[in-house]
Amino acid sequence: MVDEEESRFCPYCGIALEHPYWAHVQAEHPEKYTQKETWIKLYEDYTGLGMDEATSLMVISELFNATQEEIKSFLKNAKVLK
Repeated sequence: MVDEEESRFCPYCGIALEHPYWAHVQAEHPEKYTQKETWIKLYEDYTGLGMDEATSLMVISELFNATQEEIKSFLKNAKVLK
């Protein structure tokens, strides 16, 4: 089985990443950090680590100063949430 940490790369510069994923994006690619596409990766990371949907949405909303409904709507439109 491949360790998930070993297969995680930055979608913008390609370097190998460690958790938390968003810390690299925020520091090295601030123009991308503000884009909503980052919400998808964060949500996948958080839920992959066992965080429930409600908590994941709350954390992302606090990080990006966005409403949980806005994030949930975006994730549904991106087919990440049902």
